[in-house]
Amino acid sequence: MTSADQAFANLSLDSWHYERWFLPPADQSIHPIVNEIEQHISSRHLELHPFFSLAESSKLALELWVCQELVMTNAFSQIVLAAASSIVNVHLRAMLSEVAFGEHGVFRNGAARRAHPWLLNQLRESMGIAMDAVKPAGPTLRFIRRLVEASAKPLSGVAAIGVGNERLIIPEYTAIKKCFAKCAPIVNYDEFLDANLSEDVGHSQLCYELASAMIAMGASVEEYRKAAIASVDSRIAYFDELLLLASGK
Repeated sequence: MTSADQAFANLSLDSWHYERWFLPPADQSIHPIVNEIEQHISSRHLELHPFFSLAESSKLALELWVCQELVMTNAFSQIVLAAASSIVNVHLRAMLSEVAFGEHGVFRNGAARRAHPWLLNQLRESMGIAMDAVKPAGPTLRFIRRLVEASAKPLSGVAAIGVGNERLIIPEYTAIKKCFAKCAPIVNYDEFLDANLSEDVGHSQLCYELASAMIAMGASVEEYRKAAIASVDSRIAYFDELLLLASGK
């Protein structure tokens, strides 16, 4: 199959169903599965991961986090756009497109100055990290690979994007912000972290609403449950690996 064949197949025109493509979901209430996912998130305590304890006193660990987050946030922005395009219903597609827009902002006067990858680039500059020092590490590549694999299916993609990324950004960035305040207080970390923290509360809720609407329209609750829990565990595994890398092991 050529890339054009695959792109055409992804439009799902062979399973055309007018109502599913064009009508808004009749049931827009939050599905009870969301409470179960929230309980799992709380039980994993990402904000207490030992990596953050190390980063409170290690500028090298902070630099490692910034370098790998640069790789991750740019790839994530691309993945969200691709995932939005895979949703056939125009109203549901708009919901994930809103998340993608939040990641990018608008292009004005030569740059997308509120794009999250660009704000993180400003943090890199303020830390004096050379561009050549930013290279994908194994833990990051493996995490992104898991995210791409999950995003091969629309509902699993919404789970991985909304739970394992947007929702978990909240405890992660809250913890890393405390690390910057203790270990590197003079660098420009607030702008990037605050932009994400303020937006991702809304983005994660929007993804919960999107998943609930997809389930109401016939998508599998069990598929969403498995993908959401796997996405939480995937991010914990990423920090397990990142800690080993930062510790020189």
